[in-house]
Amino acid sequence: MDSKVVDIISSFKPISLEEMDSVKLLNRTDTKYVFEASKLPAILQDIKQSYAVLHIQNNPYQDYKTIYFDTFDDDMYLSHQNGKLNRYKIRHRTYLSTNAEYLEIKFKTNKGRTFKKRMQFPISKSLIEANEFIQKHSPYSGEQLRYKSLVEYTRLTLVDLVRGERATVDINLQVTNCENNERVDFSHICIIELKRDKSSNNSAMQSTLRKHRVFQRGMSKYTIGTAAIYNDIKKNRLKKKLRFLEKLKVTL
Repeated sequence: MDSKVVDIISSFKPISLEEMDSVKLLNRTDTKYVFEASKLPAILQDIKQSYAVLHIQNNPYQDYKTIYFDTFDDDMYLSHQNGKLNRYKIRHRTYLSTNAEYLEIKFKTNKGRTFKKRMQFPISKSLIEANEFIQKHSPYSGEQLRYKSLVEYTRLTLVDLVRGERATVDINLQVTNCENNERVDFSHICIIELKRDKSSNNSAMQSTLRKHRVFQRGMSKYTIGTAAIYNDIKKNRLKKKLRFLEKLKVTL
């Protein structure tokens, strides 16, 4: 963990899950930003008066461990790579701070809306035991799926109660190939996702990112990570994003 980030985060006002839940964001927009992690301390310094940081068990740093599943012919990955709308992701996520484990299915519509269903499910179980849930919320079954990639990162969650806004800050990103355990280190990048009420016009985070020349850029951790760790997979549409991420490493 960058010592500068630790020092600055310690000066943020803490907020609990109960307090954060008052920011419902039922009609929201989500905007993602990807940039070199070296810019994060200055960005946090500029916004520390406007945001509180979520603490869970007195800890602002929440470690996530996510296993993504796909079919043997990579149907879900290729849907993303090919720009197909109405697409799915199926993953198992462990929240290491609480050891809570969930099987999650995300569906993105051709209108750009995302729906998520989840159930408590230990990774030690076979996906066949979750067949009813998987088949109800996706066109797949447990028998069709295999481990594809492991994505690990640390998340900070910032909340602006006045403007009704949340921002997740993901750092220390690592992606591992589930077939041969080879790992790609993305710790040189930071991903911020800003979740705002559609009626809100003012955002301290958005203004600060613009000040530091950080602009909107989408990135799927699963899709980009899988493209980076598998050599024999189609990635034509992703090469530009992969080059961008490599370029950020050079600027450090």
